Order: sequence, then C-alpha cells, then structure tokens
Amino acid sequence: MNTPIGRDFKKTRRKGGSDFGFFGKEFVIGLMIGLAVAAGVFVYQQRALQKVVAAEPSEPRPRPVAPRTQTEGAPDTAEERQREYTFYDMLPQQEVVIPENEREANKAPPPPAKPNSPVQRPGTYVLQPGAYRNLEEAERLQAKLSRLGVSSAVQRLSIDTDVFHRVRIGPISNLDELNRIRGKLRAADIDAVLIRVGD
Repeated sequence: MNTPIGRDFKKTRRKGGSDFGFFGKEFVIGLMIGLAVAAGVFVYQQRALQKVVAAEPSEPRPRPVAPRTQTEGAPDTAEERQREYTFYDMLPQQEVVIPENEREANKAPPPPAKPNSPVQRPGTYVLQPGAYRNLEEAERLQAKLSRLGVSSAVQRLSIDTDVFHRVRIGPISNLDELNRIRGKLRAADIDAVLIRVGD
C-alpha cells in the first residue's frame, strides 16, 4: 500500500443537524420552557385575581341626595349641629390641662443609672464599644483599647448603602475576663454594648 506522505489520516467530523450558531439547541429549548412557565404563572395569577374580584361585594351606589332648599340651609336641632363638626372645632375640646405637681415631677432629674453589674450568666459574649461611619475613628478607638491592654478588631458592616466600621472585643467565654475588661472600659469612660453570642 502506497500512501502519500503529506496525507492527514485524522477523521474529519461532520456537523449533524442544523446549526443554530450562537443560539444552540439548549438555549432555544430553555427559552421555550421559560416562556411556558411564565405563561402558566400569568394564567394562574389572572384566575386568582378574578376569584378575588368576584368575592368582593360590589361597591355600594351612592344614594341620590335631594338638593337643600333655602329653609334647610342650617341644621335645626342641636343634635344635627353637633354632627357637623370640623377638625378645628374639635381641637380645643381635646386639650388636656396638666396639673402643676405633675409638671414639676417631670422636671425632676432622672435617678442616676445603676453601675454596670458583673455578668453572671455563663455563655459567650462580645463587647462593642463603638460603630463609626469613618474608618479612622474606629481605628482611633482600637488604638485606645490597645493602650488599655484590650485586644479588639474593626469589622466592616454594610447596611443598604451605608458602611459602618464597628469595633468589637471578643468573643469572650470566661466571665471573670469579661467582667475585668468591662471594668477597664468603665474606668476609661468607654461605654460598650454587651452582646451575648448564640441567643
């Protein structure tokens, strides 16, 4: 058998079926299934809407009102006059007079807040001494905590379009250590929110 030297013995593949180009068969089938599902949902919603509309009572028709004559211009009885009121007529009637002794009681300063009592319920806790929009402020608080000997971390938190940087200490599961850190923060005039993890 003589074979030419330059001949390529690799079998060439023939494309079977029609060529959809960029849109393959799978795409067209998926599109058809999607359209069928969308049509089914539309029909289902229309039927549900028709049931709701059929279940609602028809709107009451307004009763025809006879036009008032000159003699009917103003309400005759006291009861009819009382029914015809407006907001500004009612407002003075709704005023409430506060006695003087109650006003003075409201002016008294609130009792001093109780000092933070030590945590006694076992569990894992996190302390959050601050949350800031500005990263530099959060890092400044983290440095202050570091000078106190308290290890903390700054976490980035996104809520809708706002970004917050919260400073957190923990998690801490040792209650003695937790109460010691809370005491350090109180001594440095730093308020921290106590968060129990796992609740």
